[in-house]
Amino acid sequence: MGKKFYTSISIFLLAGLVFSTIPSLAQTESTLPSPGLTPDNPFYFLERFFEGIGTFFTFGDVAKAKRYTKLAAERVAEAKAVVDKNKPEVAEKALKRYQECLEKSLAKAEEAQAKGKSVAEVTEIVSQATIKHLAVLEEVLEKVPEPAKSAVLQAREVSKTGHVKALEALSKEKPERAVKLNIQAIQNRLGKIKSEAREGDEQGVERVMADFAVFQTLLERKGKENKMVLANLVAEAMTNQIEDLDEIEDEVENFSPQMTERVKIIKTNAINGQIDILRSLAEVNPEKAAEIFGAAAEKRLNKAKQEVEDEDAEETEEAIKEFEKYAAFGQEISKIAQGIGKDTTTVEQLVARATTHHLEVLNDIYNKVPKPAKEAIQKAMTVSETGRQQAVEALKGKGALENIPETVPVPWEVKEKVFEGRGIPKPGIPKKEKTGKPEVETPKVEESETENPEIEEIEKPEAQEVEKPEVEIPEISPGPPAR
Repeated sequence: MGKKFYTSISIFLLAGLVFSTIPSLAQTESTLPSPGLTPDNPFYFLERFFEGIGTFFTFGDVAKAKRYTKLAAERVAEAKAVVDKNKPEVAEKALKRYQECLEKSLAKAEEAQAKGKSVAEVTEIVSQATIKHLAVLEEVLEKVPEPAKSAVLQAREVSKTGHVKALEALSKEKPERAVKLNIQAIQNRLGKIKSEAREGDEQGVERVMADFAVFQTLLERKGKENKMVLANLVAEAMTNQIEDLDEIEDEVENFSPQMTERVKIIKTNAINGQIDILRSLAEVNPEKAAEIFGAAAEKRLNKAKQEVEDEDAEETEEAIKEFEKYAAFGQEISKIAQGIGKDTTTVEQLVARATTHHLEVLNDIYNKVPKPAKEAIQKAMTVSETGRQQAVEALKGKGALENIPETVPVPWEVKEKVFEGRGIPKPGIPKKEKTGKPEVETPKVEESETENPEIEEIEKPEAQEVEKPEVEIPEISPGPPAR
């Protein structure tokens, strides 16, 4: 009898050991495992006991890192399960153990990498798992009472930190894969921000915006560190991310002024960050930098056009100022290409075509906005036209202008500023044709009050024939025409 009893116990322990060391078949990087026994179960200690045995018999740093990652996922599943059973006080124990397991997993991966072993597989699993953990912990946070929230928030921070550490480790072996996972994580966070904003949860928006800022900082840093492989990938992704921030900016309009300002700052930082990445990309692939520049700048103009349709002058001006930053970078690209000894013809053609289109859109916006908003548009046009003229002149010198127009319609004030900024003598103000009447030089007139001012082309040699020579009329009295 005694022998049978000990045999049964041995079989029981062996079965526990075996099942505790085999990963759940249902568990993937994007799903949680079954919670099994939860901390509120009186036999939970048996599960912990067998897990300890399984860990003891797991050999090697990489294997142990995978083991701890699996156990961390089980702790999150347990926390969710007990909260669903309305036992938030029990969840705190599971969340504390989650933090311990995740930290041990990353520590083992770090030890393995220091020994020259590949940790790409386990760090990729950790990076994907922690994003899932963040989503689950956010669900848990919404269900627990206030006293239990601090434990969930702490676990959430550990998960976010773990995600960043895993990506850092993965990038040493597979930088492109690490960046792609980071981009996915950022898109996940942007989607969550939109969801929280639509629900009117300002605290939730603030919390997830902090995640986005951390992940975005990592993304930009990796793009600058690895210009040849990553800058292109990062810069293109950021164009879409900035568009998402446009949507979020609209969603939080009714939130506190501090929150709306916070979103504006984050979007501004993202725009500045993308331009920095494009500058790095131009040092190795100026043609691609020019392509992304053109598309990103057009997105800002599309934003301005939408705000014009919505009759929001303030937001229109804000979008135009954002565009102006890209336009300023457009002037740099060919210079960067020259600095690295590249043939700049393709770059100049890309810039000339893009800026020609940009100026056409700006001209359309200019004719639709009220007078107070025109100054900002004139400024952006000046920057864009300066870059366009530089590219056009270089192409003309090479005989490579192709079908790019030499001139585009811009206000006379823009023409003057472009010539002044480039140190080129201003052309004389066009004179009227001789008609047998006294020839009078047409003075510069103030901008028309109409919503659709006439725009002259910069190369147009003569003005249209008129019945009488135009003269400036003093404000004091309508006096006779100047002689």
